[in-house]
Amino acid sequence: MGKEDVKRLRHIKKAPKPVKKLGKAALTDAPTVYAKRGQNAVKKEIDEAQILKNIHGHAGDAVVLRAKAAEKINPNRARDVVTKAKLKTHKKRIAEGIAKTAEAELLNTEEAGYLKTDDGSLTYNVKQAEITSSIDLATATRSFSLDLEHGPYRFDYGINGRELILGGRRGHIGVFDWMTKDLLLEKDLLESVKDVSFLHVSTLFAAAQRRWVHLYDEQGIELHCMKQFNEPKLLQFLPRHLLLSVATGTGYLHYLDITSGKIVNSFRMKEHGNPGAISLNQSNGVLLSGGHHGQVTMWTPNAKEPLVSIKAHTSSITGLTVDHLGNYFASSGSDGLVKLFDIRTYKQLSSYKVRGRVSCLDLSQRHNLALGIGQHVQVFQHVNRTSGLQKPYLSHFVGGDVRQVQFCAHEDVLGIGHERGFASILVPGSGDPDMAGLLHNPFESKAQRREREVKMLLDKIQPNMIALDPSTINRVRKAPEKVIDVKPAYEPKPDPTWALLHRFKRR
Repeated sequence: MGKEDVKRLRHIKKAPKPVKKLGKAALTDAPTVYAKRGQNAVKKEIDEAQILKNIHGHAGDAVVLRAKAAEKINPNRARDVVTKAKLKTHKKRIAEGIAKTAEAELLNTEEAGYLKTDDGSLTYNVKQAEITSSIDLATATRSFSLDLEHGPYRFDYGINGRELILGGRRGHIGVFDWMTKDLLLEKDLLESVKDVSFLHVSTLFAAAQRRWVHLYDEQGIELHCMKQFNEPKLLQFLPRHLLLSVATGTGYLHYLDITSGKIVNSFRMKEHGNPGAISLNQSNGVLLSGGHHGQVTMWTPNAKEPLVSIKAHTSSITGLTVDHLGNYFASSGSDGLVKLFDIRTYKQLSSYKVRGRVSCLDLSQRHNLALGIGQHVQVFQHVNRTSGLQKPYLSHFVGGDVRQVQFCAHEDVLGIGHERGFASILVPGSGDPDMAGLLHNPFESKAQRREREVKMLLDKIQPNMIALDPSTINRVRKAPEKVIDVKPAYEPKPDPTWALLHRFKRR
């Protein structure tokens, strides 16, 4: 055998092996794995991928994001068999859930409202009288105005969205059904009222009066008086935790458990005290506050220091609101700036300069932003990080300085509390048409209300479970590893103190 034959044999050994082609069935970069698994496994993967692909045109934004996340899951990249099986099961469950969600959306025939002019003119020139004349009578009655003499007024919608409570600064309290206009309670407390809030049922409410916080029932009878809360200023109720948070003018933040009447925690907010606005993140129960330093801070009853502090404005904060999903919050300052932040990254998304001082603001379920500017209310549509605030969607004049704005859940209604009373206006497309019957059921009976109250008490979440990331609740903490102290084999003895001086050293 010559040298040429040896070179030829070496060349044959180094030749690559033939690769089996799978055609369109090879969806990943590992075709040999699919060949070993067989055609049935490949077909199953194709069917699941096709389901995820077809879902994009039928599901909502949240479902689309979940479908995109499921497409990135590749079980073939797992290192062991156990992890590979878990990824397959997880991906299969996501695909089944998305398919069921898409089928359920076919039953939701409700559509969000909208406002469109015939001549193509701007919508913020449209008055409420023109809107009510173009819709049915039942919806038109939801736009009304109350002229009251004991303002300025603060208000709050009930947890089911049907009852409304008004609290005037001069002590006037009123509770009524804003859909049927039936008056349920009217009382003069003979003391200034700074804020009001419903509790877990519409038959109980709290009032922040001049000195203390008082709890009342549907007949106006005082049930409880919290004398520990001196000079209350702002109230916020946590429905899933059944806690009432109170921010006082003395710089303290209190958490009251309404089921037992005990104070869960009470601490001083220090330089963040006496906030100008507070808001609740409904997704995790974290309370946001904005003070005169221009900082937005996040609080829980488990820590006496703020979890997060964001420098949002250079001036004092006048308004603060969080969307119902807990992803974004908007704030306004006395300098006329309105800013939108992402809670997940704590970064500013957009900033907008308005003419005048913004006294309050609120976000709807479909990301419509309402601003109270002097005696006017402006509504901006589809507030997001890309477009920010463009031209106003609607504009309304109330005739008094606006003190509070709040959207009613699952309704195209915006409530306005001002110095001369209360106003309710229609904002088409602001509410989510798909109603969640667990909490928001405006047509519930007395028996259903009692059943819901008992269920809320049973499903109460403990205060110590409030955290920035609620997904950490179902995680198990790993036990710390044992540390064994090993002594060194040789430890040099230290020199005596007298040996530090050179003249006392032994020779």
